Amino acid sequence: MLALAVLSFGCGGDASETRSADPAATVSGGTAIVGVSAGATTLLPPLAAAALDFELGGALFLALNHAEWRDGRLEYLAAHPLALARSWTFGSDGASLVYALDTSYHWSDGRPIRAADVVFTYELLSDPELALPLSSATEHLDSVVAVTDSTVAFHFDRPYPGMLFDTGVGIIPLHVYGDVPRVELRGLPLHRDKGEGSLVVSGPFRLESWQPNDRIVLSRNSAGEVQSSLDRVVIRVLPEETTRLAELRGGGLDLAQVSSYRAATELETTDGIRVERIPQRGYDYIAWNPGAHPAFADAQVRRAFSLAIDRKEIIAALDMGEYAEPAHGPYGSLFARLAPPPPDEPGFNPAEARRTLENAGWRDEDGDGVREKGDVRLEFELATTAGNARRESAVQIIQSQLAAVGARAELRLEDFSALLGRVIDRQYESALLGWQVSLDPDISVFWGDPGSPFNVVGYADETARALIDSAQAQSSSDAAAPYWRRAAERIAADHPYAFLWFFDLPVAIGPRLRGVDVSVTGFAGSIYRWWIPRQAQIP
Repeated sequence: MLALAVLSFGCGGDASETRSADPAATVSGGTAIVGVSAGATTLLPPLAAAALDFELGGALFLALNHAEWRDGRLEYLAAHPLALARSWTFGSDGASLVYALDTSYHWSDGRPIRAADVVFTYELLSDPELALPLSSATEHLDSVVAVTDSTVAFHFDRPYPGMLFDTGVGIIPLHVYGDVPRVELRGLPLHRDKGEGSLVVSGPFRLESWQPNDRIVLSRNSAGEVQSSLDRVVIRVLPEETTRLAELRGGGLDLAQVSSYRAATELETTDGIRVERIPQRGYDYIAWNPGAHPAFADAQVRRAFSLAIDRKEIIAALDMGEYAEPAHGPYGSLFARLAPPPPDEPGFNPAEARRTLENAGWRDEDGDGVREKGDVRLEFELATTAGNARRESAVQIIQSQLAAVGARAELRLEDFSALLGRVIDRQYESALLGWQVSLDPDISVFWGDPGSPFNVVGYADETARALIDSAQAQSSSDAAAPYWRRAAERIAADHPYAFLWFFDLPVAIGPRLRGVDVSVTGFAGSIYRWWIPRQAQIP
C-alpha cells in the first residue's frame, strides 16, 4: 500500500509554548524491537513512498511544522518540539507563507539548519525527472525563497486550503545531498550500511545501521534538540505474520504490525498484549485499466462489476467486521463530512449486474459461462500482492463473484514493488491494491490530472476536474468541503475503481513498551516518547 501523506505536519501561530519533549517519559534507556511486514525504500522524507518510509522519516528528519488529528481534521500547533519553525505567517495576499526557523536547531553533524535546506528540499520535490510521490505538494508552488538564513517564504500561484499541509515535508540537509546527482538519490546513497553518523539528521533518532529487507537500527540522536527516551529502536522486517506474532508472544518483539484481523481479535484476549488501531488509514480497491481491455472503458461494465462484489460478505469472511467498512468512493468515515452517501441501489446486486452487462452487449452466446462482445471475451487478469493475506483471500472470493455474472478473472500474485510498478506504468489489466489515506482531503493526485502516475486508470472527467479545481481555489478547508464531496460523488458514480473497503490497521504492543500513542498518523508518531521500565530493559 502506497503511503502518500503520512507526514509530520503542523505548526501554527507564534512560539508561545515551551519547546521541550514530553516530561512524562522520565525513564531513559533500553531498546525497543518492532516487527514490520515490509521494509523501507528510503529514509529521506522527500523521496518517501512506502508506509515504513513515512513512519520512520519523522523520527529522523523534522519538518517545518507539526499537526495533530482532532475532530476529523488536522489542527496545526504552535511551536511544537518536532517542528523546525517557531512561527509562521500568511502574506497579505493569502498566497504566501513565511516561516521563521528556530535558530537553536542543528543537524546532527553540528551545522545549523538553514532556510537554504528548505529551498533545496522543495527543489527536489518539484523536479519532474524524479517524479516523486510527494511532488503533488508543489503543484501550486511558484517559488521557495530563503529571505534570510532563518526565514523562508513559500509563494503559491493562489491561496488554497492545503498550504500548511504541503509545507510539512521533512527537510534534508543541502550540504550533504546538494552535490549528489538527483537520479542517484533514488539509489539511497550516503545512508545505508555506512556506519555511525552516516546519515545527517535533525530528529530525535539517528541511523545506526540498515540491512535492507532485514532490519533498520535507530539510536538516540545525542546532538538533537529533541531527545528520545529510548537508547535504540530496532525495526525488524518479518514478512510472515506468524513469525511476527510468535516473536511478540515470546517477548522478541515489543510492537508488531498485524495484517490478519482474526489474529488481531485473538491478540486482544492475550494477557500482557494490547491491540491498538490506526483508524481508517487504508482502503482497498480494484483498478480497471481501460487501456488494457475494452470492457473497462465502459462505465456501465465497471458499475456491473461493482454490483457483483459482495463487500459485506468478504469483510465477514476475512474477520474484518470490527475493523472495516464498505467503501462507496474515495472518502470513508475518517472524512465523514466529505464521504459520498451510500448509493441508493443495493451495494451487492448480481441480478442487476447481469442485466447491465447484457444491455452493454456482453452476452454468453456459446454457453461456456464467459460473456463475449464480438470477438472479445470478458476475461482478464486480476493481480494482487503476494504475501498479503487479506488481499490474497479477497481476490479468490471476488473471482467467484465475478464468475457468477459471466466474467472470468485469472488471478496473479506478484511482489508488491513489481506490481505497483506495473500499475503505475499502466501495464496491467486489473489489480486489487490499496492506498493509504492522506490526512489532506485533496484527491487530485488520483483523480485530477490523467497524467499523474497515481491516476493509475487515467481517469479524466471534466466535471470532477472542475470540482477539484474549485475545492483547491477555496481559502479554507470548510469552504472547500462541499466541492470535495461533490467531486467524490461524481467519481463514485463513474466506478473507475471497484471501491472495496476502508480498514483500520491493527498494531499489537507487548508488555514492556510504554508511551506508544497509536493514532491516525501511524504507530511511530510518538516514538521519541516511547519508554521501557528500568527493570524490563534488556542490554
